[in-house]
Amino acid sequence: MTTVSPPPPLPDPPDGFGQEVQDLVDATAPRLFAVVEEFGICGLRDARVAAWGLAYEDGRADVAAVGGGFRMSVAAPEGAARFVSMRPGSLGSVVWPGA
Repeated sequence: MTTVSPPPPLPDPPDGFGQEVQDLVDATAPRLFAVVEEFGICGLRDARVAAWGLAYEDGRADVAAVGGGFRMSVAAPEGAARFVSMRPGSLGSVVWPGA
């Protein structure tokens, strides 16, 4: 077995590099969204956040149910809403925080 030495440390970044990295992260960060399930109980409407998701620049999204019921990757956030709508008496929708 051979041992591998770690690479040498990178030189100190030039001034402004930290801001460039921050700008890169800000520009490429996925958008957070909720998948809300609306349903009726005794003639009244109610809703709950069924899942949270991250929408990426290319349109696809990763979604995880609140409470761990499911995880999925979908072509678009609305795909997760359609999945929630498959439950009888439920209507799923996508809600963007702060919108």
